[in-house]
Amino acid sequence: MGRKLDKELIKESEEELEELLRKEKDARVYRRIRVIYLIKTMEKPKLKEIAERVGIVKKTAFEYWDWYKKGGIDNLKLKYKGRKPRLSEEEIDKFKERAKEGFESLKEMQEWIKEEFNKELSTNTISYW
Repeated sequence: MGRKLDKELIKESEEELEELLRKEKDARVYRRIRVIYLIKTMEKPKLKEIAERVGIVKKTAFEYWDWYKKGGIDNLKLKYKGRKPRLSEEEIDKFKERAKEGFESLKEMQEWIKEEFNKELSTNTISYW
């Protein structure tokens, strides 16, 4: 028993979906939009075939379709905003200015941040910057 995939529910044109796919940088969101794109563009779309093409299971493809029907393309995008930065923008700017003078090591950077801002950051975090 297959689930009915009503192409008419997709508000975006084929071209708009192609543009969204071209611009999308997050692989998870790309897969979600691609499911909708394939439903829109396939002659007789079937979730099983779409899932195989996208590299996901049929249940996940149905989930994406369901999310789309409930909230449109925006409902497929990630809601995660990220963690609050450990240093403020001003502190980061001050650190970058000091870094222009040079540090001997990540450890020295770590100690400078501790003394200057009274904050402890891992050397991994500092290295990431």
